[in-house]
Order: sequence, then C-alpha cells, then structure tokens
Amino acid sequence: MKKKKQSKKSPKTRIEWIKKTKYTIGALFFVFGFLLYANTLKHDYTLDDFSVIKENYVTKQGLAGIPTAWKEHYRFGYWNSKASLYRPLTLTTFNIDWAIAPDDPHYAHLINVLLYGLTGLILFFALTYVFKDYNKWIPIIATALFLSHPVHVECVANIKGRDEILGFLFLASSIIAFWKYLDGKNIPWLFATAICFMLALFSKESSITFVVILPLMAYVFRKDELKNYLMPVAVLLVPALIFLIMRYNVVGGFGVGNPDVLDNALMASPNSLHAIASAISVLGIYLFKMILPFQMVHEMGYSEFTPEGLSDWKFYLSFLVYAGLGVFALTQIKKKNIAAFGILFFLLSISLLSNIFITIGVHYAERLLYYPLLGFCIAAIYGLFSLFKVPLKSTESLKVNFQKSKIPIIIFGAYILACSVLTVLRNPVWENSYTLYKADILKSPSSAKLNYHYGLELAKKGLDNKSTSDKQFLSAAKAQFEKALSIHPNYADAHSQLGLAHYRDGAKQKAMHSYERSLQLNKNNAKVYSNMGIIYFEAKQLDKAEEVYRKAVKIDPKFVDALRNLGSVLAMKGNFPESIKHFENAIKYNPDDATLHLYLGQATRDGGNPAQAKQHFDRAYQLNPALRK
Repeated sequence: MKKKKQSKKSPKTRIEWIKKTKYTIGALFFVFGFLLYANTLKHDYTLDDFSVIKENYVTKQGLAGIPTAWKEHYRFGYWNSKASLYRPLTLTTFNIDWAIAPDDPHYAHLINVLLYGLTGLILFFALTYVFKDYNKWIPIIATALFLSHPVHVECVANIKGRDEILGFLFLASSIIAFWKYLDGKNIPWLFATAICFMLALFSKESSITFVVILPLMAYVFRKDELKNYLMPVAVLLVPALIFLIMRYNVVGGFGVGNPDVLDNALMASPNSLHAIASAISVLGIYLFKMILPFQMVHEMGYSEFTPEGLSDWKFYLSFLVYAGLGVFALTQIKKKNIAAFGILFFLLSISLLSNIFITIGVHYAERLLYYPLLGFCIAAIYGLFSLFKVPLKSTESLKVNFQKSKIPIIIFGAYILACSVLTVLRNPVWENSYTLYKADILKSPSSAKLNYHYGLELAKKGLDNKSTSDKQFLSAAKAQFEKALSIHPNYADAHSQLGLAHYRDGAKQKAMHSYERSLQLNKNNAKVYSNMGIIYFEAKQLDKAEEVYRKAVKIDPKFVDALRNLGSVLAMKGNFPESIKHFENAIKYNPDDATLHLYLGQATRDGGNPAQAKQHFDRAYQLNPALRK
C-alpha cells in the first residue's frame, strides 16, 4: 500500500509526455499546417513577390546572387534607392529556389507550405517544454489556434511572406534549445539557442524582441532561480549585436524616416501626438481582427484609413483596453501568471511594428500579427480556462485532462474549425495580384493605393487579352487610376499610369500631360522618362528620346527597358560603341532576354564586328528560335 501511495505522488511519470504520443501529435500538426494551405500550391506570384523574386535580378542569379543578398538591402535587385529592410537569409532561400526551379512560383509556394507545416510541428514541441507542468491540452490548443488563424494567410500564400515564417520557425527552435540547455546545462544547447536566434534575426528584423521575451518566458514557466537563466540568456546579445552591426552597415538605423502617406497613412498626421493616437487606434483594429477574423484585407491604405488622432473614439476605446491589459500584465507577471505573459508576448513582439516607437513603412498590415498572435493564443486559453474554472496546472494524462477541460476544449475546437474554414476560403484570393486586388477593393474601396494597383492589374489583363474585351479592361483600368487620383490628387504613380492608359488609347498629348504632372510630383521616376521616350521615338524625335532615356538610366542604372531603348536610339543615330555598352548592361540584369541579345548582335554587326555579332545572334536564337524569322 505504501509503495502504491508513493507512485501516485510521483510527479515525474505523470508530467512527461509519452514520446510516441508527442511525435504523433507533432506530425499531425505538420499535416494540418500543410493541408490548410494546400490550395495555394498552384498559385502564381503576387504582391511583393515581384520586387523580391520575379523581377529581382539578384534573386534571378540563383546561387551566384547569395553574396549580394548579404551585402545589400532587401530589394536591392529591384530598385535603385535606399531601403530599410535587411533580411539576407530569407533572400538566400529565394536564391536557392531560383537555382533549383527557375521562375517557378509553384515550387516556391510548396516550400512556404512545407515550412509552415514544420512550424506547426516545432511550435508544438516548443510549447510542450514550456507548458510541461500544465494541462497537456494547452500546447495542443495554442498550436492549432496559431496555425489555423486567417491573419497568417498573407504570410503563407504570398511567397515573400517566408520572412515571417522563417523568423518564427527559428524562434520556436530557440525555445526548445534553451529549455534543453536549462534542463541539462549542456553548453552545445546554449550555442544552438544563439544560432537559432541569429537565423531568426537574419530572416526578419523584428525577431530581436525575443531578447526580452525568451528570459521572460523562462521566468514565468520555470522554477529555476533567476541567476540560472539570466546569465545564459545574455548569450543572445552576441547574435543581436552581430546582426545590428551588419544591418547598420547596409541600411542604417531602424525605421524608415518619412514613408509615403500612401503606404503609411499616419504620415498625414499634423503632429507626433496625433500620429501616436492614430497608431493606438490601429492596435485596436488588430485586436478586433484576432478575436473576429472576418473581412480580412491586405491593404487598408489612405484614405480607407485616415489618422484622426485624439478625436477618434476608437483611440479612446483602444487606449483603455490596452492600458487595462498592460496594467494587468505588469502587476500579475510577478505571480508568473500565464495570461500576463501572453499579453506581454503580444505587446513586446508588436512594439517595433506599431509605429509608436519607430516609424515603419506601413500603418496597417495583417501580416504584422504573425509573431504577436502566439501571445494572443496563450492569453485566450488562460481566459477561457479561467472562465470555466478549469485548473491550468495538471499532472494528468490527455484523456483525464480532456474530461476536466471538456467545455473550453470544445469551444476552442469550434473556433479553430471556423478559423480553418476562413483560412482555406481566403487562400484563393491570393492566386495572383489580379484576384487579390479584385477581392480586396470591395473591402477597402477608398484606398488610393489599392485602386491604383487594381488599375495596374486591369491594364495587364487588357494587354494580355487578345479578344475584343481588351479595351474594356483598359477602360476599367483608366477609371481606377482616376479614382485613385480623386482620393489623392498628388499620386505621382497614378498620374504616370493614367498617362500610359491615354497613350494606349492613342491620346499621346494627354499622355504627355499626365507624364509631366507625374514628374512635377516625383522627378526621379525613371519609368515616366522611359515612357515619354517612346512617344518621342515614335514621333522620330530621336534627340528628345535620347535625352529622356538618359535621364531614366541615370536615375536607375538597372532599368532594363530604358537601357534597351537608349541602346536602340543610339544605334539608330550610328553611335554603336555606346549602344553596345547599354545593351550589355541590360543583359547583365536580364541575361535571358532574347530580344536584348538580338539587338546587341545587330549593333555589334553594324558597328563592324560581324564575327562577334554571330555569338549574340546565336544566343538570341537559342533563347527564342522564332527570332530567326
């Protein structure tokens, strides 16, 4: 009897997960994460995929572009201007994608979905360590809720969202490594913690908040003395310092200074207090979206959202809610309250993305909730379990805990099922840029930027469509550009695209007027100068065409269209040496453009070197046999 009584009191055998059960559940989460986004595998490029992958010459270099990815900013291969993002590891994976499957979005989507499934597995394992002394259903519910929530759709369905996936995946891995170190004081696990954290930083900058979150997590969920994990966690400062130094050398400090109001509507605020109040209103929207994830939209730009500052009732409501949550968290964290930890996890991970402490390039984006959502999940579990008076700590089995926690588990199960359905239904919207803008314009009709981009996609449809409906698409595109300008009259890019629409209608004078207006607002738009050059070229005004093409190339030396057009004009004027130079530069950034090789061959031949010209012609015909005709 005595031996039996001691067995009942033994906590070790009751707390530990059965390995087979743990691995089976982890595998199921991998499958669950994969299946949630399986209907994105045949999707095309969309949104930022073009600037980071499809039209980024560094990415298209494959493995050869990896060194550049570590030395330059995130979109270096797409635009010739300064930027604030530095995510070399994410770019490296895109380089590898291109080397394995060049220009294949289906392969890249597969990698995203596999990584997301792996996130489910790793997160579950991490939470089983963190919640070792708690009800075993907590890590299951938290993982399922995190995976299923629709705020993650943009990060998984948009290839570019891999930065969020990789960053979080490495952070979850660092939790496992750190817990293993604390359990056995095995130095290699501490080294693994630092490596995982460094990989997270080079995937997504906001991972740096884990310098505070990881020790806070150890404080709340472990029984060790403070000194046992505060000193080891200081090792995170080493990769953080390395990252900050490398990042500073490439892009400078955090924040983006003064972003365009079209990207960050807070820039329309008259003063910093007004901007901060409006940013707090946005935080309220985020909280609402996490609780009720309906009407998901990737873009809520100016003037769908306008900063109203202290005059906005949503600011006061949001401020009161967040103030209450903050006070609760700060007063209860000393008691190792897990709701307090969940709230602080959310607040810390969103702090650098809130526009309160630093200005970022966007005022609202659901993708920014990728990391913070885990804090929300943890706090929500505490709230519902407490509501039904279900003990959070338990040494019982899954089966026994299910009986004790049946009501909150069923409620969460229904919520997770609803989230899963919403996620699967939202995925097809991200099939391509056209489907995305077409769907989201209905939810954000007053966004100047969204109207502009929807117009771009309609224009592309008109150009690609060879039937009689092409003019209908072009007319609809023009209407969207005009609407964008009615919302924001100083929208330089919208004036530029309206000019292009007029040009395609044959109204070249109107087109030139729109181009000139665009340049008044932004004199450094290389595409506008290039488009003006086309009109001059067709009017046989070669000197004027050369002038504007040179301006375009000066602004953006990597602008392939301007390089090609300038080369063509110079060849027509008999300046073959300089023409050849511009064609060669264009080929450097787009080596598989058959037309460029053909033009280079023609310029080389006409410049007096037919033997060398043959090499260029052969390459052009290899890329596009139809050019032989």
